[in-house]
Amino acid sequence: MSENARTFLKALYGFDATVRRVDPDSWSNPSPCEGWQAVDIVGHNLGMGLMVSGFTRGIGAKQPSEAPADPVTAWQPHFDDLLVALDTKGAISTEVETPWGEMAVDSFIGFAWVDPLIHTWDLAKATGQVPVMDAGLVERAYRQLERAGDSLRGPGRFGAAVAETDEMTMSDRFIAISGRDPHWS
Repeated sequence: MSENARTFLKALYGFDATVRRVDPDSWSNPSPCEGWQAVDIVGHNLGMGLMVSGFTRGIGAKQPSEAPADPVTAWQPHFDDLLVALDTKGAISTEVETPWGEMAVDSFIGFAWVDPLIHTWDLAKATGQVPVMDAGLVERAYRQLERAGDSLRGPGRFGAAVAETDEMTMSDRFIAISGRDPHWS
């Protein structure tokens, strides 16, 4: 397994743990993602995961257009399938057409892992949980977004960065550079 695959899976496991901790009455709560409820975050990650698992099989997949009626039940088999897909011999070396051009699955997940990491924070905040994110991943994600600059900003992507202060933790800085207010509630 490549370093990119390990990093992607580590971010996914954090998201999975957050999904499992959601109080069932919290799925309709607003989220830090403008216009999304907590359930929409899971719908988005289902779509991203379907795309990645499709890529490992040499096909593409579109994001579901609706949020799942039962997010936990929808997420679990999808997460399990994604683990199998990424663990299939040769899967990450598959060349596919991505939204950012043709590349190997390994290259794609080498930057796409930031998505489940930031959505771990979004889902935790939306559902009243304390966000739990791996400190090493947070620092790497911050550096990756810092290098990407404004190329990741715009509709359907990250919003404008929130001003950082000296008092911010690395997690707060990661949240701010992703266009979210670290103090969102």
